[in-house]
Amino acid sequence: MRNNGFIATRAEHVTYNLFWFGQNLLWGYAGFLATYLTMGLGIDPAKAATVIFAPQVWDAINDTLFGYIVDRFRFKNGQQFMPWVKIGTFCIGVVTIAMFSIPPTLDEKLKIVWFIAAYVVFDAMYTFLDAPAFAMATVMTDNIQERTSFISGNKLFAMLGGIVPVVLVGTITGKVGWALGSVIFCGLGCLLMIPFLFCGKERRVQLEEEKEEKFTFKQMFNYLRSNKYLLICLLAFVVFGMTAFESGMSLYIAQICFGDTGKQLFLAAAAALPVIVVSSVLPGLAKKIDKFYLLIGGLVFSIILSVISLFVGYENFLPSIILVALKCVGLASWQVIIYMLVADTTEYGVYKSGTRATGITFSLQTFISKLKNAVVNSFMLLCIAWTGYDASAAVQSADVAKKIWTVFLMVPAIGYVIGIIILLSFYKLRDDSVQVMAKYNNREISYEETVEKLADTFGLPAKN
Repeated sequence: MRNNGFIATRAEHVTYNLFWFGQNLLWGYAGFLATYLTMGLGIDPAKAATVIFAPQVWDAINDTLFGYIVDRFRFKNGQQFMPWVKIGTFCIGVVTIAMFSIPPTLDEKLKIVWFIAAYVVFDAMYTFLDAPAFAMATVMTDNIQERTSFISGNKLFAMLGGIVPVVLVGTITGKVGWALGSVIFCGLGCLLMIPFLFCGKERRVQLEEEKEEKFTFKQMFNYLRSNKYLLICLLAFVVFGMTAFESGMSLYIAQICFGDTGKQLFLAAAAALPVIVVSSVLPGLAKKIDKFYLLIGGLVFSIILSVISLFVGYENFLPSIILVALKCVGLASWQVIIYMLVADTTEYGVYKSGTRATGITFSLQTFISKLKNAVVNSFMLLCIAWTGYDASAAVQSADVAKKIWTVFLMVPAIGYVIGIIILLSFYKLRDDSVQVMAKYNNREISYEETVEKLADTFGLPAKN
């Protein structure tokens, strides 16, 4: 690629990482909206599930619409991304605080109207500062290695920022309440985000050859028809994601089963630690064991530990926390490996169609991820409603506590069973076959060699 000498400064690297850390402090706190509606505002879980579903489905749709606008609009100063980031950053804190400051004594209908209005604005502001901020990595520098550094730093600091509220939300909200808790997280988050607004420089628009491919919905549908393994991966992704109750239910478990919201910190740490460990050891393990089998093994291990945890119960705190941490190996496995499988399906797509439709794959993955987020909160609240949870009661019955513990453990386990069945039955890509496809796609091996290695399983590749 042509190098025009646009190199980012050290300050841009530092403030860009801090921006993502701060942004995910906000997003991580907002991840407890389902808990806030029931435990904070006393709204019945079944009703809360309905209230939260529509705005979060809109979240999945409006990202695509906003991406269309950003891609085709320039501000008067010629910039494409930074003005959106500034608008979003200066507004996000206020609307987040407004969303968590609904008076508990307000009439329930007014609570719902307030929440929906605040969430729609919150989502718009978050959309303004999310995708454009990510795109800033492509216009601060035209050096490929430096861009990679920006993006990898983004992912790392976003993950670290997201872990902080997951670990601390129970302790902080238990001491100061939801409204003041949002002020603390939003204040710190915005302080960390603002320096990038002054340091980050949008030096140029993207070169023509660097622009991402843009696809219509018809093209996406046609590509899915030719790439069945992408569809299977995304289906498994939805199943795993919609049953991922570990973080969302942590405050319920801490309060109802353990009798202390402060113990949510230990539950959050128990869910986060396996993700960190699996992320660090997976690259080495994947060199020796096919990542597909690592995924299946992690899920099976989690299912076994979930059943053991169910019988051990929650009465003994330390053994319960240890077992929860072990059972979250499955959570860590799919969260890390499913994205690798999606990447593998890109090679299969080239092999079958002759077109490297990375843009389609990314767009579908983003949409499904957002849709999964919408479904998981509503599904979780419906499961909590099944337990008989009374949002107006200060203390829940022993029967409710037992059912809450069962839902927390067994719904993810059932999701893993369904996901395993889907993958083992229909997903045939493995590391060795993907490697052969990649070599063929890159013209490193001949058509005849490829047919010999893959014809029995995948059919004949198209001659490109």
